[in-house]
Amino acid sequence: MADDVDDLLDPGNGWAERIRNRVTGLPPELTALVLHLGQAGTFWDSKCKVDTAWKRRTKDLLKAEGARELVADAIRALAADGSLHDCTDPGISYKDLVVKASRTPTTYLACGFTLAAGHLARGTSPAQLGDLVGDLLTVARKNAFVLDGYYLRDDDLSGAVFTALADLSAMDALWTLHREVQPSALCHRPLVRMIKKTAARLKVPPHQFEERTVPTHGIGPDGTLLLGPIGRGAVWMNVHYEAVLTVSAAGSGSGSVTVDWIDVQGDGTTTRTSAPFRSPNGFKDRYLSHNVDATRHLAGRIEETLSAERRRLYELRRENRLWPYADWARHYRDHPLTGILARALVWEYESEDGTWTAGLPRPAGCLALDGRTLAVADTARVRLWRPEPASPAEVDAVRAFLAAHDVHQPYDQTKAAA
Repeated sequence: MADDVDDLLDPGNGWAERIRNRVTGLPPELTALVLHLGQAGTFWDSKCKVDTAWKRRTKDLLKAEGARELVADAIRALAADGSLHDCTDPGISYKDLVVKASRTPTTYLACGFTLAAGHLARGTSPAQLGDLVGDLLTVARKNAFVLDGYYLRDDDLSGAVFTALADLSAMDALWTLHREVQPSALCHRPLVRMIKKTAARLKVPPHQFEERTVPTHGIGPDGTLLLGPIGRGAVWMNVHYEAVLTVSAAGSGSGSVTVDWIDVQGDGTTTRTSAPFRSPNGFKDRYLSHNVDATRHLAGRIEETLSAERRRLYELRRENRLWPYADWARHYRDHPLTGILARALVWEYESEDGTWTAGLPRPAGCLALDGRTLAVADTARVRLWRPEPASPAEVDAVRAFLAAHDVHQPYDQTKAAA
């Protein structure tokens, strides 16, 4: 255990310098808190499980006057600039960027403050809690290859954030990170553990868990993902060529994936392929097989997710579920993969007077069967249109509407479920 707070502050570390004046010269009870948090590396394992005795002592020390403000200030400083490692040089090599950060007294202190932040919910105003969760999200994003920029990853710190958000019951923040942190990140596994643990404790229904954990694989709102050398495209996966992965609703409406291979070290030629996503001749020799295969495997995983989502949406026909419009828009209409399928289905939207209007999803609301684009309030409810309760005339109207707009559905929605 460090005998002095200065022993926990690594010389030259940006975060340590930002908080030096804040964590030194404190009253004895706050100094005891800082020294205790600096021991986090001893009482926190690779599964993000915090030692019970260490956690109990943390809670006791947080009762001191000014302790909660001290922790919040430390997290705010951790969210600033380059986070813990201040690695923002665009000239850094990819090898340096992805190397696991070394564990130092300052690393343990940062994890300790982060874990302590998970115990600040009680007695904190909603505004203050929102600011704290926002800062924790920023810390996680900078240390888990989410934000654009040159941030040196720290899996330990990312895991501490996931644990803190779980302790704060910040389920929406955990859903957000699941959508943003890619499965290739080493910290993705502890994130999933924390999400499962928190969802079980909060009794999140299985269907909500399922729809909120559909991976994006990095596909953006426009349906594309650019891979390339460091500084070009995704920050969490870098290759020496460029490749554009595109998801579109072409064909059957089930979604299709293509890869545009760009020979940046050759003549700049672009070659488009679909499954099984074979690379152009000479690509593996020039750019190495494991790099090329990484892109191919990612494209394959995207196709697998689309297939799984098609099956899940097909099974929704057997249910009569209702979604708040804002939640439905986020997890269905606007999801980069689920949305490819959901936007080709007819949904029903509840109006203020309680009537239901069928139509296709649109950014501004819904395209109704009569051709009008109607706005939908965030508080409205949405349900999947089903043919069973509809009259034959209504089914015919939907069928004609889909044909007139050349909509290719992931399945024939006008056929009743067997």
